[in-house]
Amino acid sequence: MAQASTQRSTAKQRPGAHRPSARGGMACENSERSVTLGSHRDEHNASDLSNDPESAVESAAETPKERPRSPWYCSLPWLVRGDLDGFTAVFSNNLATMLAGAQMLQSILPDELVYGKIVPGVGVSLAFGCAWYTVMALVKAHRTGRTDLCALPFGLNTPGVFAFNTGIIMAVYYAEGGAQNPDAPHVAWQVGVVANFVQGAIEMLLAPVGPYISSAVPMVALLGSLASVGLAWLFANTVEAEAAWPAVTFAPFFLIAAALLGGVKVPGLPSTLLPVVLGAALAWTTGRATASDLREAAELVGWHPGVPDFGPFQHFDKVVDYLGITIPVALTVAIGTIQVRQMAENVGDNYNLRWSMFGDGFGTVIASLFGSPWGMTVFIGHSAFKAMGAKIGYNILCAAGFLIVCSSGLAAMILAIFPSEVLNPIILFVGLCVCIDALEITPSRHWAGLLVALVPGFCNWACEAAASLAAHICEQGFTNGGSAVTGADVKCAVDPHSEAAWALGPELLGLKAMGEGYLLVSIFWGTLLVYAVDRHFRVAMVWSLIAAFCSSFGLIHAPKVFLPWKGPGSDTALHWEFAGGYAVCAILFAFLWMGQMWGLFEAGQDATQASKMMDQSSSEESEDQGRSHMSGNVS
Repeated sequence: MAQASTQRSTAKQRPGAHRPSARGGMACENSERSVTLGSHRDEHNASDLSNDPESAVESAAETPKERPRSPWYCSLPWLVRGDLDGFTAVFSNNLATMLAGAQMLQSILPDELVYGKIVPGVGVSLAFGCAWYTVMALVKAHRTGRTDLCALPFGLNTPGVFAFNTGIIMAVYYAEGGAQNPDAPHVAWQVGVVANFVQGAIEMLLAPVGPYISSAVPMVALLGSLASVGLAWLFANTVEAEAAWPAVTFAPFFLIAAALLGGVKVPGLPSTLLPVVLGAALAWTTGRATASDLREAAELVGWHPGVPDFGPFQHFDKVVDYLGITIPVALTVAIGTIQVRQMAENVGDNYNLRWSMFGDGFGTVIASLFGSPWGMTVFIGHSAFKAMGAKIGYNILCAAGFLIVCSSGLAAMILAIFPSEVLNPIILFVGLCVCIDALEITPSRHWAGLLVALVPGFCNWACEAAASLAAHICEQGFTNGGSAVTGADVKCAVDPHSEAAWALGPELLGLKAMGEGYLLVSIFWGTLLVYAVDRHFRVAMVWSLIAAFCSSFGLIHAPKVFLPWKGPGSDTALHWEFAGGYAVCAILFAFLWMGQMWGLFEAGQDATQASKMMDQSSSEESEDQGRSHMSGNVS
């Protein structure tokens, strides 16, 4: 219901329908055609995504009465005033994500990898993606004669950046020996790069069947897994760092919330600019940012172009251990692209879904080939950028801006001028928005499934935080017979990042297991609860068997993938226990299904209808209580 109301309110804006001609910029000779074609577009905005999108969307509504005579590359104005607003929003969001991810990895990777490989790779892939969606908009405008199109925005997959950092790169680093092994940083980076390649390949393979993915998995489960990253890693983990500098961080966060959620804006200024400027001023005033940091960052300034690097692919075999992270991230990106494309269609820009999904995957593959372990995706917010009046220029500006920043070493300089605590409020807001989107789309009947899906992400975050604290304590040294042992000579009795450390208490081991492969665990738990609530017991039984199968191979509840007969046999391995637990659930759902067939239980209920009934019942109950209260006052 919330989604429907959101779509209705978005559709009311329809900025393109009220501005058929280009506003400024390099107008082309077909600008007058958009008024005629706008009516054709409106008739097809309600096409259902569940049908084959390419046959429905690329229909007669997209066929112009006369083919535009202008060149395809001149079918839209290249730069209009609204592009500047769109550029500021997309550029600042991507920059905040990139710098936050880079700073997280600087604790385990050297600067030559972070700023010499990863960051330049981001610049190349982002430039490619922006160009991809710019060309898509130009070609569609050329075919239809419309000049009111807004290109889809493109950038880093923020939840995926943090999921790969913590679930793959850091996990490989500690599995390879951490600080005790000088090769661990390079191996961790290389495995992350290859995992990113696999993610992009999966997204490209999903392109032909993209419209049908959401019919196989409940939307609440997919959004819940994404929200688990948003709430645990983007919000809670960022708040942990922000709370160390409250005088610098609190005011910018509430300012950006007031601007983007409350509509408090200064005319002529982008909404994200003032919070960043305020945070920077506070950082330099309080000493969080210093001139010495700026001088150190200046040493990294130089020409660092992104170049293809095939060295990481020697570790292709290690990626299998982390498919529990890679596959869910790829699935959530695919679903996100479907949703963003649908939202764009609601305001009149019905782009080809398969080409959009293919572009996301190809952009991620390019990122991996140029050394970046972070996936790329189409950005949410197209309707807002179109309302600003943006067309294609903001994508062109983002491509040029990121190529310059990422290839010149200026990223480190920007981080010195605007410390991560200054940019983190944007990350906090993104984390909140991911959860808000999930709440708006999820029917009230399925809120329990959404909340349950959040738990595995918090388990993973709690384990990483506890292990990091234990490792820091261990690195401080200890006293052995009166003599202090510190630095490289320190060897913990138990590695804080190993399974043995979590076997010290059964409840700790359970916490660790619930956080392993948490994106897939989130999907399974959210799905099972949704189907249990809706009384679709047969489907729940099938999902329980799939979860048991994944547990037996270590795809979930285990740090690595293995063959069941070659799995770890220690007391710390719980894969058989989890497989047995899901098998018991399958038996339970089988009995419930049989009881349903025998008439002991009601048949399965449609989620949307159930939510409407619950909301109507709640509304009637509130009205009854109100009438009772009023009658009591009268008496």
